[in-house]
Amino acid sequence: MSEKRQNPLFGVGGMTLLTVLLVLVLTMFAVLTVSSAQADMRLSEKNARAVSDYYAADHAAVRLQAKAADMWPLDQPKPNVSVMLKELAADYDLRVNDWDDGLMFSCDIPITATGQILQLTLFLAPPGSAARWRIEQWQFIPPATELFDEPVLPVFLPEFEDE
Repeated sequence: MSEKRQNPLFGVGGMTLLTVLLVLVLTMFAVLTVSSAQADMRLSEKNARAVSDYYAADHAAVRLQAKAADMWPLDQPKPNVSVMLKELAADYDLRVNDWDDGLMFSCDIPITATGQILQLTLFLAPPGSAARWRIEQWQFIPPATELFDEPVLPVFLPEFEDE
């Protein structure tokens, strides 16, 4: 009997090449996975810092509101505006005005050093009113210019010639 030896479709060289390509593809996916995980971690840290800074400013605003309410107890007449400013302006950049029978408080509380602020306008009604406090404005103000913490890729803009 004559044996015919059939050549395999892929020889040793073909299998080696296929294995090398497979290892390269798996390495590329591993690098992309690590890179994506690092980017997600940086974004999560920035988000946590931003939320923490905002709630610290929000807490300062609530403290201001409570401190102002303590200065005008329910059974007392309206305090002098200059006395309230002297007491409260030490901690906050505050403006107090007489408004109707109550007091209007305006304040900018910095959230971050980059220019984000919490802008407040609160009305403290006289004792006996239905609602002691009325929030006129409690607003997050972003910085005037955009800040980029991450590197920005340049975008190629082709120059068109005027015809």
